[in-house]
Amino acid sequence: MNHVVQPAGPAHPRSARARRPAAADPAGLAGARPGTDGVIRCGDIVLDQARWTVHRAGTALDLSPTEFRLLACLMRHQGSVLAKSELLQCVWGFGYTGHAQVVETYVSYLRRKLDRLGPAVIHTRRGAGYTLRSP
Repeated sequence: MNHVVQPAGPAHPRSARARRPAAADPAGLAGARPGTDGVIRCGDIVLDQARWTVHRAGTALDLSPTEFRLLACLMRHQGSVLAKSELLQCVWGFGYTGHAQVVETYVSYLRRKLDRLGPAVIHTRRGAGYTLRSP
């Protein structure tokens, strides 16, 4: 008799599971692929998926695993508007059953960290979702 055991909770950022594209993007929303080096850029923001690091204007940012996954999703789709439901699937996964307001909460955390080092890059499109644009 075979049993499949699913890990509980989000993957740790340094675990092999967290580094796989499917874990960081369970909805398969990764439209704009990063370069072969796993680095995504938007203006002065540099996100390195392999090293789980983010820099803005040369300064390292300390992001939680959820903030990192949210920024990675937004950066993969920079310039496109992502609905809350798309972000929920991309960052929290299809099985997430909590409150959708978690997206707004984490966007505000991310904005606070990014905006203190430069102009705003995450923009709200009322009734549509969020978009990341280079300033």
